[in-house]
Amino acid sequence: MAKRSVQAQLDDFFYVELIKYLKLAEEKRRWNVFKDIPWDRANPDTEDTLAHCVETFCAVEMYLPDFTSKMLHMIRRSRGRSWFHVNWGYEESKHSLALEAWLLASGHRTEEQRESFERELLEAEWELPFDHPRQMVCYTMIQELATFWNYRNLEKMAAQQKDLALVSALRVISVDERVHYNFYRNLVKQWMKLDEAGTVEDLKYVFDHFTMPGKSQIPRYDESARILAKTGIYGPREYIKLVKNPVLEDLQLDKDFNKMETAQAREKEEKAAREEQLKREQIAVGNGHAVPKNGSPLNGKPAVAGTKFNSHAVNEVLSNNKPHAPRSGDFVQNDSEDSESRPSPFLQLIGIEPKQRTPSSSVIMAWEAEQEKLPGSRGMDKYDALDQKLMVIGDEISNNAEEMRQERQKIRRNRVKNNKLFRDSE
Repeated sequence: MAKRSVQAQLDDFFYVELIKYLKLAEEKRRWNVFKDIPWDRANPDTEDTLAHCVETFCAVEMYLPDFTSKMLHMIRRSRGRSWFHVNWGYEESKHSLALEAWLLASGHRTEEQRESFERELLEAEWELPFDHPRQMVCYTMIQELATFWNYRNLEKMAAQQKDLALVSALRVISVDERVHYNFYRNLVKQWMKLDEAGTVEDLKYVFDHFTMPGKSQIPRYDESARILAKTGIYGPREYIKLVKNPVLEDLQLDKDFNKMETAQAREKEEKAAREEQLKREQIAVGNGHAVPKNGSPLNGKPAVAGTKFNSHAVNEVLSNNKPHAPRSGDFVQNDSEDSESRPSPFLQLIGIEPKQRTPSSSVIMAWEAEQEKLPGSRGMDKYDALDQKLMVIGDEISNNAEEMRQERQKIRRNRVKNNKLFRDSE
């Protein structure tokens, strides 16, 4: 019997993983955004900074139609991947709805402000950051782990401010994200079994060009990134310590990456030569190889004036560099008795009224913070007990729970051994 192609083996693997994933999700992980979160416990006295962070993550989730549709076009022939992707979109839609519901229930945003922000966001369009399916699997794996820590660290901030509704929502959301990470990590590991060199090369390329989704679409993103870094929720330090290094450790690639780093100078020269060649070529649709798109800086075509602001050039013009008068899309608290506020359909459906709150100022929210150099955020010396518990819960309700138990044990043994070697060498 002829040996099956790599793609056929992958498709079989993806389908089996899909079935296991759906079974575990239905039996152990499904939650109801309308019933399982105590929305009446939203705290109206929480800080504006907390609301801004929630709104930033909600903004990223707003591009869900782009995340789902553009990936589906790439992977539609693989039932396992495409059907998982549709299910992933459903779970992410609940995350978006939950974050939005808290902003309304806590009184931080009105229904009019929600609609205004939504209209502003949807003027932009998210594009796939990579054109190769395997690179997109690597990218999504990294992004899902980053998102787990985003929500986990935001939950700690919500707990400090005694908001049970937000803590409850972020708890179930972060477990979802951990399970998503594990699913994509399993795919990367399977790809490594079939093509280790190519997969490692793709993974390194993705790490070298990684940015979180929404960076080029969300208005005033740089300000939000500074706030997330200053609060210790997510910044350069968290990315290295909580995302990049654990991914490499999970995939046992730390040594391989160190070897590849020694060839960095040569790779940069080759890449620069390839990019220069691409600038002289026209974009063509043909044999399925990844080529730069019209909006890519690799094809040498400048952004066209008047296009939607999903290009970096237009975003730079729209970026919020100085204090400004209120404009369309900005959130302005209006306490006028003459103003008529429409009710939120979500809050009406679950039968609660939005909390009344007194807006407060925040040092972190000051416009002058935009002028600062992006700092490293407060570091986390170690995982606390709840961090570890949630990570284990996510692992245990993922497809390869037993394998991940063995990996955790091996990592612990290696750390003990490495610590002993370090002490003996002193």
